[in-house]
Amino acid sequence: MEEIRAFSEEHVQDAANLYLKAGRGQSRPAPRALEDAFRESFLSNPWVSPEILSLVYIEKGKLVGFLGVIPRPMEFKGRPIRVATVTTWLVDRELHRGLAGMKLLHHLLMGPQDFSYVDGASNEASSVYTALGARVSYLYSFNWVRVLHPFQTARGLFDRVGGILPRLKGVSGLVTAPMDFLLSKVPLGMLQRPKSTYSSKLASPAELLECIHEGRGREALRPAYAMPAFGWLMSQAGKGSGHQGFRMKIVHSQDGARCGWFVYYANPGRAAYVLQIGSHRRRQFSEVLLALFQDAWDQGASAVKGQAIPQFLTTLTEQHCLFRQPYACVIGHSRDPEIMNAFMTTDVVLSRLDAGSWLRFSSEDWT
Repeated sequence: MEEIRAFSEEHVQDAANLYLKAGRGQSRPAPRALEDAFRESFLSNPWVSPEILSLVYIEKGKLVGFLGVIPRPMEFKGRPIRVATVTTWLVDRELHRGLAGMKLLHHLLMGPQDFSYVDGASNEASSVYTALGARVSYLYSFNWVRVLHPFQTARGLFDRVGGILPRLKGVSGLVTAPMDFLLSKVPLGMLQRPKSTYSSKLASPAELLECIHEGRGREALRPAYAMPAFGWLMSQAGKGSGHQGFRMKIVHSQDGARCGWFVYYANPGRAAYVLQIGSHRRRQFSEVLLALFQDAWDQGASAVKGQAIPQFLTTLTEQHCLFRQPYACVIGHSRDPEIMNAFMTTDVVLSRLDAGSWLRFSSEDWT
């Protein structure tokens, strides 16, 4: 007997166990904190809807598949639409060799939402999405990186590879900071401390939301943020040991006017990760970006990484950013051809705050 059910409280423990097994390769009971994270993210988020639900796949009475979905409100050409963001997609391959994953995804895509969205699907997962009618936005699927401290960045790469390189970690730790300091004195812009003519200031969620609303552009598809849900989102983004260095900042021009914002994880000694960056005017984006780099440098980040912003690819390149496709795709699905056309032509405002990058699952060790 196989069936797809709505995720509920009775499935929390089994879904958390499945996450450790299928997502981490660990066959052990999930700790209470992980169960609480599943409960809070998928059953208690402020956008919970009886129509757009996370799903489980039950086979012979056992949970063998899970599809984590968080509804998000957005706007398309000024009208409200319902969006399903896919955040977690798991199947227990030891217990199930069939098509549970595809069936879960098909069930979701046939739901009542106006648009379905996922950020970070693997190439293997992307083939399933596209087989079911979804489409990949290749421009949004690129990431950019701005190296701030080259030696510290290289040390981080050594730490992730095998062989003799990790054994040099102790030695490299003694030389990276002095070498990066000397490099910063070289009269070459990309090696020096970034400096913006604008200033940035830490902000509360309410202040940040007000700034975002002031910078509203003309793109057809955009998130619809409102308090108190936005406050919950910010609290979740900064929660957990893996989300240290969470910073929300508003950027001010020389005359003190608010002109942009950025939200990111500073990660001292490692790469900083951007969840969202925006400016009120296109011409202001370059200085807002520099303000981000300046803040990340001051926080000790080795580099800054973010999702490609198609409208500002030239600006990112001018600010010494490198681009790469990390085998993780941004995918959309809608039965409305106008929505899909906007998505594919990048007439949208989407960031990692609007997908699942702020969730705690991948960043915690759950020991």
